[in-house]
Amino acid sequence: MVEGSPIGQPPVYPAPQPYTTNILRRLRRGLRSWFALLNSWDFQVPLGRIAVLGRPLFLVNDPPLVRQVLVDQVEAFPKHPLTLWLLEPLIGRAIFSVNGPEWARQRRLLDQAFQAAQLRRVFPQMQGAVDALMARLSAAGEVVDVEAEMTLVTADVIVRTILSRPLEAAEAADILRAFQRYQRRAGQALVLRLLRLPAPLLERYLARHAATIRGWIGAVIAQRLAPGTAAPQRDLLQALVEAVDPESGGGFRAEELVDQVCFLFLAGHETSASALGMATYLLAQFPAAQGRLREEVRAALGGEARALRVDDLRALPFGAAVFQETLRLYPPVGFFIREAQADGELGSSRCPMGALLTVSPWVIQRHMHHWPEPHHFRPERFLAEEASAEERCWARDAWLPFGLGPRKCPGAAFALQEALLVLAELVRRYELLPVPEHTPDLVGRLTLRSRNGIPLRLRPLRS
Repeated sequence: MVEGSPIGQPPVYPAPQPYTTNILRRLRRGLRSWFALLNSWDFQVPLGRIAVLGRPLFLVNDPPLVRQVLVDQVEAFPKHPLTLWLLEPLIGRAIFSVNGPEWARQRRLLDQAFQAAQLRRVFPQMQGAVDALMARLSAAGEVVDVEAEMTLVTADVIVRTILSRPLEAAEAADILRAFQRYQRRAGQALVLRLLRLPAPLLERYLARHAATIRGWIGAVIAQRLAPGTAAPQRDLLQALVEAVDPESGGGFRAEELVDQVCFLFLAGHETSASALGMATYLLAQFPAAQGRLREEVRAALGGEARALRVDDLRALPFGAAVFQETLRLYPPVGFFIREAQADGELGSSRCPMGALLTVSPWVIQRHMHHWPEPHHFRPERFLAEEASAEERCWARDAWLPFGLGPRKCPGAAFALQEALLVLAELVRRYELLPVPEHTPDLVGRLTLRSRNGIPLRLRPLRS
């Protein structure tokens, strides 16, 4: 692990493990963190191939090959069944992990619902959650675990957006603990499944930790659907209830609503919490970047002491670049897995039917042949007037924290708006300072997290 982050040095990251041909040893390392599956050569090759207990596995790093898998031949490389197996106890058969006509029907319904959740319309809900965050921070001590706070504020944002109400403290504690437990178990379960442990045993293991989350969301939906319920809220849940598939004329059934809301809760808070935790860590490690963002926020406000508005966020290009560079260095989802539907070619390599393909934003966005100084924090890579031509090229071809193609995450604009609002409100009120004796212990599971949190010192600034 790279220690410390003075200017000129890269911020913390889990260094690749020594090369080994022993697959069982690699999988054993992966029980702790999926990053431990990686060797140094993974960050150098355009296409890697190994056999895992007799199964071919490709690591796809070359941008044209990534585009072949995720964009040009997406039907030939659908989501791997392991994705559905790993997440089904939590999100059922939600859109993230299914394929084919089932995915297409859900996408049509979700596209309708998302039209009701336009960014301007949900901004007041975001602002309410951020106001609650600032109230918590003002009552806290000087040292704050920002990863825990980012987890809570992003969960609050998504609950307000979906259900039109804040996330209560008591339910937040139970739900977020359940997500943490599922994260740990899911990471281990996938590796154990690759080792061919019995699937039913692992499924029961995962379902036990998903029950708290599904039970809470199921109760909320049942209450909304109950006869005699008061006039519906104009929130995302109601939009999902009212969505009608133009092809079949049907909508989501009650169980499907639970699946979709569980997925939206997972995707809408967990990935954003991961990214925001690392963004605050980077701003604390790099005071020049923090200062530049603070001045940009002050300029957007024009010296007024008021709350930020939607249009103010558009005047924060450096803030957007900070978030984009954070997502490059620390993509919340480190691996996408696909399956070859038939015998074919992957570039110049034969790709047999059933092969497992891994596209890793974590690897591609730190690949030594893609990015100059791949492990360094340089937001300027994403500012058109300051980036080199090479960096502008890689920002287009080798930056995929939200995926690519028809299955790209539809929440990218939502995540950027949320992140800019949180970071801007933080830096205008506080100086973010590192805790010198602490180094985040980063692990890769369903999302990137720090095993030991991210404590920072928050020093209040004068108005």
